[in-house]
Amino acid sequence: MRDLFKILRTLTIILATCSFCTAVFAQGFDSGLQFNKTSHNFGKISVKAGKQECSFEFTNNSSQPVVIYNVISSCGCAEPSWPKEPIMPGKGGKISVTYLNDQGPYPFDKVITVYTSAGKKPVLLRISGIVYENEKSIKDMFPIAYGPLGFTKKEIRLGQIEQGFVKSSSISVANTSNKPQQITFANPSAGLFVKISPAKLAPGEIAEISYTVNTNEKENWGNTIYSADILCNGVKVPKRLEISTLIIDRFSTLSKEEKNRSSMVLAKNSTVSVGYIKRGTPVNATFSLRNTGASDLIIRKAETNGREFEIESPQRVAPGAEFTVTAKIDTSKYAGEEVFTITLVTNSASRPLVNLFVSANIN
Repeated sequence: MRDLFKILRTLTIILATCSFCTAVFAQGFDSGLQFNKTSHNFGKISVKAGKQECSFEFTNNSSQPVVIYNVISSCGCAEPSWPKEPIMPGKGGKISVTYLNDQGPYPFDKVITVYTSAGKKPVLLRISGIVYENEKSIKDMFPIAYGPLGFTKKEIRLGQIEQGFVKSSSISVANTSNKPQQITFANPSAGLFVKISPAKLAPGEIAEISYTVNTNEKENWGNTIYSADILCNGVKVPKRLEISTLIIDRFSTLSKEEKNRSSMVLAKNSTVSVGYIKRGTPVNATFSLRNTGASDLIIRKAETNGREFEIESPQRVAPGAEFTVTAKIDTSKYAGEEVFTITLVTNSASRPLVNLFVSANIN
């Protein structure tokens, strides 16, 4: 009888949880679990040190139970574990991550994706560090200099973000000078928020720069660079901190029907080849396209991916209508085999980015 009672009680909890999950999705909660941190830096680890562990503590700050459905690591070298029972309102727990440290000496940066009943977007956790075999100098491990600070890589990429969303990440830095450094940031781009922990670094000490891009602060489209000044002991370093992103329309919130009724770009020609031309000969390349979708096509931005030439394109195209995109290129700035790329950033759910190419052999 006692066992039967336990079974019935378990079934009741499961059914209640399912009902709560439906309610959570219906109401669109996005922050049911509040984490004490979303990144952990192990610092320098010897290959002989063996497994390393860390944990991310959380609290359910919603009014409904939250179930952690699954936790997936971007690499088999990191093993997560998490509570399987529903997290009741006001209660907490932790996600533990074991880094196996079996990949040899290298810098690592792994993503742990947490899927819960608290929203459509998963929670992203990160673990990072540097594994060494024979210990290297701090400058060897952080070779990209920003004044007295050293970075592990030249480019910091945040990846793709949908307009209206917020995305965060982090990067390890080190004080490569022989003096203590107090690190602050100034004059950030609209929508960029940056902090460092710890803010005061002894010589050779490693810190974590956390950065967040909030696209609600300012509307940007396509390839966008967010930046901020870095101040070390109050002195601005020569280079700004730059974080590159690719901003597209907000497609993840569309229903299947809305996506099916979206605009659609069909290019009659996506490449124009002008062959061999004399340097300085102007090039006018025209692309013919059509909106084959059921809604207006909006071209949010037409960009050249770093090349300097003029682009003409409409901003809005009706369903079924044909349109042209024209590239006007001054070839006096170029020589040899060149490929010029045009990227249209659109509101088409199936083709948010449309690439067009102009090729020429300039001599």
